[in-house]
Order: sequence, then structure tokens, then C-alpha cells
Amino acid sequence: MSGGNLQALLFLLNRPEPIRQSSLLMVLATGLGDSNSLLSGLKSLAMESASPWSDKITQLRLLIEQGQTLSEALSTATGLVPDATLLAIRVGEQTGTLRQVLANEARQLMNQSAAASPAQPMFSTTMAWMLVVGMIALSLVSFIMIFIVPKYKKIFSDFGTDLPALTEMLIGVSDWGAGYWPVTVLPMMSCLLAASAYLVWAQLQRLTSGRIVFSEHVPRFWTPIILRLLSITVAAGESLTDAVHAIHTQLRPGQASGRLSAVRQELNAGNDCWKSLYNSGFLRWREVAFLESAAKTHHLDWGLIHLARTIDRRRDRWIQRLATFVQPLVVLVVGLVVAFVCVALFIPLIKLLNDLS
Repeated sequence: MSGGNLQALLFLLNRPEPIRQSSLLMVLATGLGDSNSLLSGLKSLAMESASPWSDKITQLRLLIEQGQTLSEALSTATGLVPDATLLAIRVGEQTGTLRQVLANEARQLMNQSAAASPAQPMFSTTMAWMLVVGMIALSLVSFIMIFIVPKYKKIFSDFGTDLPALTEMLIGVSDWGAGYWPVTVLPMMSCLLAASAYLVWAQLQRLTSGRIVFSEHVPRFWTPIILRLLSITVAAGESLTDAVHAIHTQLRPGQASGRLSAVRQELNAGNDCWKSLYNSGFLRWREVAFLESAAKTHHLDWGLIHLARTIDRRRDRWIQRLATFVQPLVVLVVGLVVAFVCVALFIPLIKLLNDLS
């Protein structure tokens, strides 16, 4: 199922998805600083939807009435916003840029659709296609090897026909597969089924919580998010060092968090922010040069946003190219296996017909 179809299904089921989450963030941004307006907006938002989304909004409103901060309330009422958005909200609270963060994240989620960014749905579709093709091919080849080839071998043995080396190889593989299918075919089918279930779960996680599995171990994955938060910090005139520290405290433990900790230490030592991000693998050298140029022209906030969008688009193009390359590769591999089986089965058949004629 593509990302757009899954998002529509989640919307119909009143589950968290980007458009619904964007509306929530706009209500929060509009009512920030006015508790009566904020609580009234959340109450109206809850009345527009059915359970379970309305129940989550009601829980959020009650938590805010009890005096919890927005990030604390969103952490308790889990699933309302993606993990990356919750990180941005916590950073906004610590740096005093919460209103700008809420508005920016609302726009970011509104643009997160299959039409605006087809790379993720395309990659998911390609993976699903690979799994389906793999299961069908494995099932057919296993059936031929275990049930057809032994009978084929017996027929030619009765005729006393010598088999070619390619057919003997196929028969050897068949005998081995028939004897050890519980430890070969079953584990492979189990792996394919588990991969299919994992793919569906990962797609749901990406849409509802915005979490990409294992992303905490990929520093470059967080670069666009960091740049967007730093852009808001620059526009608000706040300290970049404080912003980096706030981002670091909210990242999941992993390689990305460790690298950002090194950036924070370099900033505390008085080093340049962009070069520190480059030394830790978050930026490329050309990107550092671009940000330095933007800072000289007093357009650093715009430069950070532009660079974050550029990295996102570049990542999408890379995913599209990978998906485009994988599909013909899978077809080629499956075609070679089918060709091997067909040739190995038909060569002795042709020889037998010639002998009989």
C-alpha cells in the first residue's frame, strides 16, 4: 500500500496522520500564550473527529489544564505528533521559539504527502513488490525442485538416457532441497513473511510517529531537522550553542546523538558551528561554504531552510534511483533462475525425443 493510500485510510479511521497532525499544530500555535483560546481550540478540534483521535485531543487538553508543558503533555498523550516534531517542540520550549517551531512543523507536515514527496512511497512499494516476487518465485522453484524434478529423474532413469551436466546439477540441487527443505525453504519463507510484516509496521511508524527505524544511528538523517531548528533559532536571535544543546538532549541515544555531543563540545570551546557540524559528519564541505556565504550576506536563516530542503530533495532522488535500479535487478535474478531450470529440464527432453525418433 502506498503512502498516500495509507494516509487516507488512517484519516478515515481517525488515526494520527500528517494532515490531522498539521491541524493540531496550527491550533497550538494560534492559541499559544492564551490558555483560554488554546483550550477552546483543542475542545473544538476534539469535537470535529471521532475516537480515538478525539480521545487523544481531550487527554492533551486535560494535561495542559493540569499545568503540564506542551512537550510533557504530548509525551504523555503519545501518538499525536511525529517524534521529530516532538523533538522540535522541546527545542522550541528551551530556546524560546515555540510559536515559530509549531508553525514551521505544521507547514512541514502539510507538505508531507505522496504527491509532494513520492520517494518514500515508491521505495515502500518497491520493497513490497520485491517481497511478493520473492515469495512467488521461491514457492514455484521449491515446488519444482521437491516434487517435479524427482519424478523427472525417475522417467529418464527408466529410459536409460544419460543426462547432461546441467541437468545433473539441477537434480543434485533438487535432492539436497528435498532432503533438507525444513532447514532451507521454511526459514526463507519465514524470513520473507517477517520482512513483509516489518515493512507494513515500518510504514505505519513513518506515517504516525515519523520515526525511521535505526535513524538514530545515521547522523546525516538528522541534518535537515537540525538545520530547520537552527534556522528558527537564528531568526529569533537566539544562541546557536543553546539550540544545539537543546537538540542533543532530545535525540534518541545512538551514533547521531554522540556526534551531536561532539559538536556541542566544539561550540563550547569556541569553534565555528558549521565546521563543527562538518567535522561530525552532519554537513558536507560545500554545504559549509554555502552557509558561510549566507551568513556574510545576512541571510543565514533563509540559507539554513534552503539547505534543509535541498538535502531532503537530494535524499528523495537517491531513494528513487535506488528503487529504479532494484526492480530490474530482481527481474534479472529471477529470470536467470527460471532460465537455468527451464534449460536443465528441456535439454534432456529434446535428447530423449531425438533418440526415440
